[in-house]
Amino acid sequence: MLLLGLLAAMMLVASPVLAWQPGPGEGSKYSKNYYPTSYFKYCEPDGSQYYGDKKASNNSWCDKYYKEYQKKSFQGEQWYWVHVYYTWKTPDGKSHQWDDWYYCQYHKYNDPNSTRPYFKAWVTYKPTGNSYWEWFYYWQSSSH
Repeated sequence: MLLLGLLAAMMLVASPVLAWQPGPGEGSKYSKNYYPTSYFKYCEPDGSQYYGDKKASNNSWCDKYYKEYQKKSFQGEQWYWVHVYYTWKTPDGKSHQWDDWYYCQYHKYNDPNSTRPYFKAWVTYKPTGNSYWEWFYYWQSSSH
């Protein structure tokens, strides 16, 4: 019985027909969400002085999250307008924080570790024009 349940779950995940597909506006990319330059430099793999996976994944060195969101229509599409925060340390140990409002896909992703959803945004590094998908989880005071 357990084997049948696992098989059914694997088929659901693997099936492109049954898997979640973006609806209107849900897969949209807004290219004017920008990274803070210093954060990108140290905390993103394409940054010129990237800390490396171990240090960059440590929330005390590099972190990003959101605290609030709302629905918004813009350019004829539906979006989530999300207040995002970036926190990071520079090599000298100084802490930095930057916040902005981002247009995120019109889809809430379920976070198994929280009662709040997480959001996906297309974010651009202004100096190069390169863009990347970023995930924003809800701020948890005990871990930030």
